[in-house]
Amino acid sequence: MTLDFDRDGVALNDAAVSPDVLHKLAGEFEDAGVRVGARPFALSPTIQELLAPSGILTQLAGQRAGNPARPVRALAFDKTPDANWHLPWHQDRVIAVKARVDVAGFGNWTVKNGQHHVEAPARLLAMMLNLRLHIDDCDAANGALKVLPGTHHLGRLSDAEVKATATSGQPVICAVKAGGVLAMRALTIHASDASTTPRRRRVLHVDYCWGSLPRELEWALEV
Repeated sequence: MTLDFDRDGVALNDAAVSPDVLHKLAGEFEDAGVRVGARPFALSPTIQELLAPSGILTQLAGQRAGNPARPVRALAFDKTPDANWHLPWHQDRVIAVKARVDVAGFGNWTVKNGQHHVEAPARLLAMMLNLRLHIDDCDAANGALKVLPGTHHLGRLSDAEVKATATSGQPVICAVKAGGVLAMRALTIHASDASTTPRRRRVLHVDYCWGSLPRELEWALEV
């Protein structure tokens, strides 16, 4: 199935990043000790370049959004035989901000590794997407993302509504070669299985937004 970003909420850019950049990024993942996941983490020089206004990822995000988009959260993941997990069906509803300020529409505050996270309202989530840059080949055997195409059109759903939608939906497995970038709207319902093969699955995940926060809140990520 060929995925269309506007219709399905998901799309793939093959070979978006050169082998040289991947090699540098892989080394920086090792230096940072990224294994299961990191949030927040110090942005390495290569990640800084990718996320800069002229960087490959930020340019891709703007093309997908149809608007200039800024990076607002960066995560790093690495599934290994010793650090393996699965994620149930869900939408990305959480954003990272500098400090907790109670604002209407934002709720369910948490602190993860010292950083404040909060569930954002649907109007903001509709103006968000994430890019997943794959350092390794990724397929069904090592935990590729599964998506329910078109579900971003349903808006922000409750956990029960997500579960009901997943029960009747037709999932698509998003296999990605090293250097490929998977783009996904925040409200697209997705999941991933634990890896069944002893291969690494290193991913740089970056959230982008082309909307604005209320003036009381500030994005946590500074590039």
